[in-house]
Amino acid sequence: MARLTGTILNGKGYGVGRQNPMVDLDMGGQMGQQVEMAEYVSSATYVRRNLIARVIEAPKGFSKLPDEDKWRSAFKALVELHAKSIEGFNSQLTVETQETAFGGAGEMIESPSNVTRARSNPSFGFVERYGRPISTFFDMWITELIMDPVTKTPNVVTRGDVTDVDLLPDFIGATVIFFEPDPTYTKVDKAWLCTNMFPKAGAPVEARRDLTAGGETVEFNIEFTAISQVGAGVVLFAQKLLDEMNLTGANPNLRPAFIDQISEDIKKGEHGYAEQIANAARTAVTL
Repeated sequence: MARLTGTILNGKGYGVGRQNPMVDLDMGGQMGQQVEMAEYVSSATYVRRNLIARVIEAPKGFSKLPDEDKWRSAFKALVELHAKSIEGFNSQLTVETQETAFGGAGEMIESPSNVTRARSNPSFGFVERYGRPISTFFDMWITELIMDPVTKTPNVVTRGDVTDVDLLPDFIGATVIFFEPDPTYTKVDKAWLCTNMFPKAGAPVEARRDLTAGGETVEFNIEFTAISQVGAGVVLFAQKLLDEMNLTGANPNLRPAFIDQISEDIKKGEHGYAEQIANAARTAVTL
């Protein structure tokens, strides 16, 4: 059966400026007197996809710390690759109204008085790694660039070189873009460009003793501050980044084996599958 003409809105009306394809609401309404089987394609539902996070700028303060490149690369890896979950994004619009009596029966007429947009506070969920590098990274970020709990000043000022140490938002915070691709991974559906991002708390540092219980893994969330920009311009920026991540050839089933030879110490073993075949061939009788 051919798909009905007009199934996809193609940037008309309320779809102007959208990067991803969307169905036309004129079709696919199935809650009337009876269903419209011919329009079943237009009833396809939206399923949220996982966000993609890309670091745009790291805190400038990292340049004042030892091994600054290590700080930047670790931050990029934590945001883009290590986080088990990333939450806290919302750009819902809320319309506030003023109401007055509409007659004497109790009806009220409401007039719009304000429109606000929900704030986004990115929250990253991590599973701690061997040696606690993640919690150490965030604790160091806080005490070095934001404030030490004892002196109430950042420890970066104790390192001697205080040139350009102004502690402005770009010195202590980062800029990251978060966007959700469509199911084809080729178009951006929604995006948030967040700046002034720094951790609002470090990871919990706890310990306990219970000889009757096993050890535990440690999971925690790190919530960040953020000033967020949304809109067509942000989506276009995200689309540019997504276009650069070409999936051609990126089939995980076609990756080479992560190891392609037997370890030398294993080869020295005298008994094994291959050795058994070799021994059988070497000792076979001649007919």
